[in-house]
Parts: sequence; structure tokens; C-alpha cells
Amino acid sequence: MVQTSMLTASTRRRNSTESLSAIAYRRIRDKIVRLELPPASVIDESGLAQELEIGLTPIRQALRRLALENLVVILPRRGTLVADLNMSDLQKIFEIRVELEALAARLAAERATPEQIQAMEELMAQMEAPEPEKAPESPAHHRLIELDHRAHELLAEAAHNEFLAATLSQLYSHVLRLWYVSLHKVSRLEEAIREHRTIVDAVKARDGEQAAAIMRQHVQGFQQDFANVL
Repeated sequence: MVQTSMLTASTRRRNSTESLSAIAYRRIRDKIVRLELPPASVIDESGLAQELEIGLTPIRQALRRLALENLVVILPRRGTLVADLNMSDLQKIFEIRVELEALAARLAAERATPEQIQAMEELMAQMEAPEPEKAPESPAHHRLIELDHRAHELLAEAAHNEFLAATLSQLYSHVLRLWYVSLHKVSRLEEAIREHRTIVDAVKARDGEQAAAIMRQHVQGFQQDFANVL
């Protein structure tokens, strides 16, 4: 029997070889998130095509997808802009994200496989390893952003709900831009690592309520810190 559910279709797309438009989407999204394409800047489609060595058609397909995720704004006959960082919009995103991240943590505690828990432990070893480089704008600081991103991805994967994971991925892209703008002003990084450790311990103990509670505290803590420094 041919499987035609949305879940099966999502899995097939994820497992298939990336198309050029998917590659363009991922690479342009990363450039937006890391502020290589700054908020409110004009996107040079031809320049991107040359830089990424991808044709204009996949570039434009990727930009349409990014527009649906509110990371770019397409203005007819005027071009495409990187979406500005709007604090009102980000506040709304945080309101949604805090509940969905808590849900993902609870489901991960119920559904994570031993292999997924092992992957979380390996990531925690990287996060807890001493870092000699502590300058706010150092590669080590950006590395923490990447490790936190991966920690949230692992929990979303362990929740075994592709729709939840896809939604969280879109929301996190907006939060990541804020991280790159202001994380050097935030002081709770060591506390954030301890929170991730507590979440992983709760997942291992199959304590969904504890995992959800700490995740909610984790997301709300960063939300408050960002509000204080912006």
C-alpha cells in the first residue's frame, strides 16, 4: 500500500536528496540568521547566485520560501529585503515558542530513543567542556549559539512529531537572529548550560513534567534577558 499521509510526505522530503532550491534556502537562511545579510538590507539576487554558485531560479524559489517564514519581504517591482527585527513580532514568537519548546521537552522525555539520549549526552559534553576563549564576540561565543541550537533540535527530533519540529525550526530562525545581535550582552550563559543539563537528565529519567518546566524556565530566562538589554 502506498503511504500518502502528510507525515509520510514530510519524511520523504526530509530524506530525499536536497534540490538546488532547498540548498539555496538553507544557505540564504543561514546568512540572514548570522547577520551576514543584515536586517532591512536589500538582497542582491544576482550576487547571491554568483556567490552560492546556484542559478537565479533556485535563488528566487528559496526567497519565496523565506518570505513565507517572514525572514524576507518581497516587494513587487522593488526587490527583496531582509525582514527587520521587530520586537513586537519577536515577543509574539517567544509567547508561542515557550509553550512549544516545553511540549517538545515533555514529549522527548516520553519518546526519546536510547540513541537520541546518547546524542544529547555527547552534545552536553561539548557544552560543558572548558573554553579558553571567552571574549564576547569570539568564535567561542558563536559556538555556544550553535550548540544551543543543536540541543533544541535534538529535543525536537526526540519528540517524534515532525510538525512540531518544523514549527520550532521556523520560530528558532527568528530567535537566532536576535541571539547574534545581542547575545554578547546577556549574562546567563553558564546558567543556560546548567539548564540544558537538567533537561537532559529529566529526559533520561523519563520525567516529562520536569523537562517541560526547566525548558519553560530556560526560554523565559533568555526572553527576559533580551528584553533587558534591547
